[in-house]
Order: sequence, then C-alpha cells, then structure tokens
Amino acid sequence: MTDDQLSLVPAKKKRVKAPVPIAENLPVAQIVIDSPLPHLDRLFDYAIPDKMDADAQPGVRVRVRFAGKLIDGFLIARVATTEHHGTLTAINSVVSPEPVLVPEVLELAQAVATRQGGTLWDVLRSAIPSRHANTEALEFPQPVEVEAPELGVWNDYIGGPALIARTCQGQAPRAVVTTGTDDVPEMLARYATTVASNGKSVILVVPDRAAIDRVVAALMNVGCPLAAIATVAADDGPSKRYRNWLAVLRGVAPIVVGTRSAVFAPAHNLATICVWDDWNDTLSDPHAPYWHARDVAILRSAQQETALVFIGATMSTPAFALKPWVAHIARGREQQRALAPRVRSALDETYLKNDPAAHGTRMPALVMQVAKKALESGPVLVLVNRTGYTPRLSCDKCRAMAECSTCHGPLITTSRSSAPTCSLCGHQELHWSCTSCRAMTIRAVAVGSERTAEEFGRAFPGVPVRSSSSDHIVRSIDSRPAIIVATAGAAPTTPNGYAAALLLDGHSMLSRPELTATEETFAKWMECVSLVRPGGEVVVVADPDHHAVQALIRHDPLGFAERELASRQQVQLPPAVRMVALTGLLEDIDDLLAITELPEGVTKRGPVPMGEGAVRMLLSVPRQQGIQLATAVKAANATRSAKHRGQPVNVRVDPYDI
Repeated sequence: MTDDQLSLVPAKKKRVKAPVPIAENLPVAQIVIDSPLPHLDRLFDYAIPDKMDADAQPGVRVRVRFAGKLIDGFLIARVATTEHHGTLTAINSVVSPEPVLVPEVLELAQAVATRQGGTLWDVLRSAIPSRHANTEALEFPQPVEVEAPELGVWNDYIGGPALIARTCQGQAPRAVVTTGTDDVPEMLARYATTVASNGKSVILVVPDRAAIDRVVAALMNVGCPLAAIATVAADDGPSKRYRNWLAVLRGVAPIVVGTRSAVFAPAHNLATICVWDDWNDTLSDPHAPYWHARDVAILRSAQQETALVFIGATMSTPAFALKPWVAHIARGREQQRALAPRVRSALDETYLKNDPAAHGTRMPALVMQVAKKALESGPVLVLVNRTGYTPRLSCDKCRAMAECSTCHGPLITTSRSSAPTCSLCGHQELHWSCTSCRAMTIRAVAVGSERTAEEFGRAFPGVPVRSSSSDHIVRSIDSRPAIIVATAGAAPTTPNGYAAALLLDGHSMLSRPELTATEETFAKWMECVSLVRPGGEVVVVADPDHHAVQALIRHDPLGFAERELASRQQVQLPPAVRMVALTGLLEDIDDLLAITELPEGVTKRGPVPMGEGAVRMLLSVPRQQGIQLATAVKAANATRSAKHRGQPVNVRVDPYDI
C-alpha cells in the first residue's frame, strides 16, 4: 500500500473514558494488591469515586484494575494527595463495606512480612479468611458475661497466680509454662476464662482440630458460655470459619481458640496470646513467607503490649532462647517429681545383664514385663515412629533398599501375608529380586504401627489392641486394660491416665537428619509421659547415655532446652543465630547475592545440591541483625523480579528442616 493510499484510511479513534466524579474528602486510596511478584509489594494509588465514598474506608476489600486485569486488594489508607504523575485510575468496586483489615492486624502483617523477607499480601492471605457474603448479613448476638472460675492447679505453680493477676491487670507478662502431667486444656481454660471475666480478649493457638475440641470442652467445663468462644480453623469450612472470625471482629466472642492462623485474629482489647506446644511443626505455615505462629505471637505481644504464654509438657529451644524476656513457670521440683511417672531406659546396663540381646531387638524384655504388669490396672500406650505395617523394605543380603521394578519407588508390605507393594504406583512384586546382588529375599527396615499392634496382640491374647495414627485417630478411650499403639500426636486421652507408656523406635527417631529431630523426639516423649498417671511407668527404647533420654528420666525440659541451645550456638544454627536459606539455580542465587547489600559479619554456607539442578545457600547473622538481613534479601529479590532476571529464588527465614 502506497503512502497516498494510507492517507485515505481513516485513523482509529482513541477510546477516552468519561471522567468519574471523585470523592471530595481524601480522594486517594492507597491499596495493596493481590500479586505474588516481589516488586509489586507496595501501595498503589487509586481514585475513589464519589459514589463509593461512604463504603471505601480503610480495611475494606476492593477490586481494582491493574495491568488490564481486575484483581483483589485491600484499601489500606485514604489520603488527600498523590505522587503519581497523571490521571489516577478509579477503584472498580468495593467488594464489601466490612472493614476486615483492622490497623492492629495490618501492623502485625507488615512486621511478619519484613521479618520473613516476604510480601504483605502473602501474609494477609493467611491472616484474613475468604469472604462469605451471606454470613456478613447475619445478626450477631450481644456479648455474654463470663464468670471467673477457680484457679485450680495454677495455685500449685510457682508464679502461676501472679501471671494470671498481672494479665488481668493489663500488664504484659511473658512466660513459658511447663505442665508436666497436668492437663493443658484445663489450665488454658481456667486462665482464659479468668482473663475474659475482666472484660479482655484471649487468643489460644493450638496445634490441630483435636486440641481445639479438647480446649473448648475444658472451657465449657469451667463454666464459660459457648457463645463467648470462637473457633478459627481452616477445616471449619468457609461459612463457619468466616462467621466465627466475624464474631471476633465484632467483639462478640472474647475467647479465640484456633490453629496457626488464629494468631492474627482481630480480637478487641487483647490481653494475652497463648501457644500450646510451640515446637509442633503444624504451627508453621507451609506457604511463603513460611511464618511460624510462635514468631507471630512474639511480634504481636511486643507490638500491642500483651501477655504471652507458651505452654506444654516441654519447653522448645526457640522459647528458651527468649530468656530472660520470658520467665519459666512450673511446679516445684520435688512436687513435679512426686507426680511424674518413673522413666527407665530398656537399654540401661542394669537390664542388659538379664537381657544381653536387648540392643538388637526392637522390643526388649523389659518392655513386655512392664506392659504385662501395667495391664493389671489400666491401659498401656505404645509409641511408634511410623504408620503402616512395614513401611520400608531392603534386600536381606546386601541391605540395598527394595525398589519397584516399574517406577523404582520404595516397596512396602501392608499385612503379614501381602506381597511387597510399591508405595507410589501400587505395583505388586510377586517375584522380586535385588538389582544389586540378585538376591530374592527381603527384610523389614522399619516396622509400622499395624505390625506393632499385631505383635502385641500375639503376645497378650485376650487384651484389646487398638491402633491410632494419622490414617485413623482415636480421640479418647476408657480406663479398662487395653494396648494402644499410636504414632506421635495421635495418642488418645484416658480419664485416669495410662498405667504405662512404652516408647519404641527411639534410635530411628533421634537419628533423623533434620535440625530439630532431637528436640521433636524429646517433645513427643514428654507428651506421652504427660498422659501417664502418677505412679505409672515409662520405658524408652533408646541409648540411655543420650542427653534427651537423660533429660526424660530426670523430667528436666529446662535443662534439655538449655543444652540444645548450646549445641546450636556451637554450629551457628537457629535459634542461636538468624538464618536465611536461599534455594534455586546456582546462577540465580549468585545473581541475587551480587545485588544484595549484606550486613557485616554475614556467614555464607553452601551451595548444597538439593536435586533437579537446584542448590541451597545458607546466610546467617547474629540475632540482632536478622531484620537487616531479611530486608536486604527482600529488596534484592524485588529488584530481580522487576527486571525479570532469571528464575525466582526461594527465601526462607530460620528454616528448621535443614
């Protein structure tokens, strides 16, 4: 087409939007948008249409147009002017006039994003549940009166009554409470109800749904009205979860009981935050920026000047690292020893004289002797490390792991007579042979809960044997003699406590290659010990010289945590230091580090291969420089994202899976 012909073609008209009437007072909205990109983790200015002036208030959900698409956002603030050059785009809609993002939660979410080196929206996604329109239209009842119960066992704790009194007075005591064999749900219920009776709110963060049910039942047992309790958990479903969350937001329910996201609950006049078993990995969010409820609770307590209580049968190493900012509250040493069951190691020299083969067996003679005696008076708890029948097999000759001939997945057996089966594809190996030595016989590397239950059933005919694991959890049992084989966290409760607890697989639990293997094993053991009645017995099948076994025998969670922290200090690992783990391709990590303004004194370790071409690099600094390191890495990540340089690098602060 010639130039003359082009001149005859009519030019396309530019589409110009009609001007939108803008609100007169504070017409500019500052909005955080739903985006995973680090360089978009900032506030964007939008104009507020006059028709939305009443509804567009700080904290509401909005819809805005960004890069040609309609996306979600939260209105953070309204201001009079903007630094943007040009015409501002107007807000598309106010999704709901409900101000769900209150200033306290916003400040907390910003602090969490800074500490974890992540984005604000990723934190808000966990902090605020999805909207349920019909629920917002419901009428909520007026708050009910809560009466203070008796303090109960709190009176026996050194500093316990003072902790409760200071909390009710609006002070900010911080403490780690080790409960021994006392019932944690009852202690939480008495503490929370006493505080709520003084017109204040309480947040109780627990590991799972079973813990929620136990705490709610305990609250009702001490006279707390059900209307004063709000449960916040992801498995409640969108409607119930949002309704309970709104009950907290509107000041109806002063007591919040929930899993990890409950730590962000918008409680009115918040007095205290309690975290039960802060060592439990269920309290860690598996999504970026990988925050832990314990760390969020610490931040919120410091920001809002609230009390903070970590409670459980043991004390975590990160909680111990907070001393002297937190105090230790427990029963007196002599009283605790009198109430605790007797703990013995089945591999102690005293018992090896009568059972020389104990080191080579999974269940030494002492285990069976204690079980037989305890079954005369009540149920017996057996803790095992794995679920299933035989969850891992190997060649009987060369000890090479048995693999599926189809997909090379690990082989397992599901019953005594079943053929080896692939745990990935389900293929049955009817004629298996080892790829290394061609042998055709296999042996069990690990024994699961089902096979353990079968073995106890043969050893004690006529005694009921039940299995409780992640596949099928038994919540509670009666006090009749029975054998309960359970995995960690799945042990049922019993009214009068267990007559004995048998802690098997100690070596495999302690020898796991994770940073927190010893700490988690000790915590799981202490959890089982807390379920045993005074005068009962506990047998642990593990090296008696191991410091975790020694601390278990002495009932000394404080001493164990102190030793764990000392060992972390020697190798410079969290919580002794603040650490950032970078995972990705080596060239991307090098590029990120090249533009990161690292603080002085940073220690680099790695790279370590992580599979599929990825590597991991560890950066560590003293604890007081943690925010500086996380902020520097976050800024460098945003720069790479804005310039579209390479592949993303995963950032985790204080990882405990190394």
